Amino acid sequence: MKLIVTGGAGFIGSNLCDYLLYNNHKVLCIDNFDNYYNPKIKSNNIANARKNKNFKFLKADIKDLSIIESIIDDNYDAIIHLAAKAGVRYSLEYPVGYEEINVVGTRNILALAVKKGIKQFIFASSSSIYGNSPTPFKENYNSLNPISPYAQTKLLSEELGKEYSEKYDINFISLRFFSVYGPRLRPDLVMNKIAGSIFKGEKLKIFGDGSSARDYTYVDDIISGIISAIEYKKSKFEIFNLGNGNPIKLSEIIKLFETYTNSRANIEYVDTIKGESEITWADNTKAKEVLGFNPKINVEKGVKLFIDWYKNNITG
Repeated sequence: MKLIVTGGAGFIGSNLCDYLLYNNHKVLCIDNFDNYYNPKIKSNNIANARKNKNFKFLKADIKDLSIIESIIDDNYDAIIHLAAKAGVRYSLEYPVGYEEINVVGTRNILALAVKKGIKQFIFASSSSIYGNSPTPFKENYNSLNPISPYAQTKLLSEELGKEYSEKYDINFISLRFFSVYGPRLRPDLVMNKIAGSIFKGEKLKIFGDGSSARDYTYVDDIISGIISAIEYKKSKFEIFNLGNGNPIKLSEIIKLFETYTNSRANIEYVDTIKGESEITWADNTKAKEVLGFNPKINVEKGVKLFIDWYKNNITG
């Protein structure tokens, strides 16, 4: 296949690009190296991919549709749209720009799909859309409760996708990711911070008492779900939860790190931030039945794999 991956130099995107290249697909990676975190990290993420003849990189902002249109050719099989202004917590503190990048940017990539005749559109949504809805979260909830600007933009983008699927005959598949972790994890995410506390002695700031729970999902399982979504063409608009279906308390995750490293995290407890869910929990029944989604890496194994990667790539 010939595929476009927006946000392809980020955590999930670079892992996806590597998988696609390993399986002999052609990949156009679009990324603007946003300075939300050090752009050198993204550059390192795609260093090996750039050596592959089937990989092309375009440094561009999804807000600048004319630039992207002028450079890419036709005959792509699918777009996997991962690019976004990231961070639930950051969006609560600094909400400016989230709608412009995430919603307008998504509209631009949808318009690109229409212009280039690309019928398969995979959108990276988020479990944050559910807010504090009853658990486990199900895709068919009539009402959602996004409680952060980031989550609101993901819901608006899904609504855009539904509109485009109806008007322009596009297969829009929204994948709601649940707390993805693994190699190349964004530095602002909690497992990176736990590892930094243990291996570098950094202060680990915990909002609340550690009882908040997340449905941590290993990146390889997420990629498996993305691949299945690329191949799914039985309907024009679908939403799937991609999560393990097993929420784990933050305090338990910290204990796993401490057990596997025989070290203690340097924890500082601070007040809870309003706008973050107390728990995320995927009902992944639909993804299992329709996509054949089958998460294989439980959190115990996943944390071990993440620690090994961290020691070899961040502290080594």
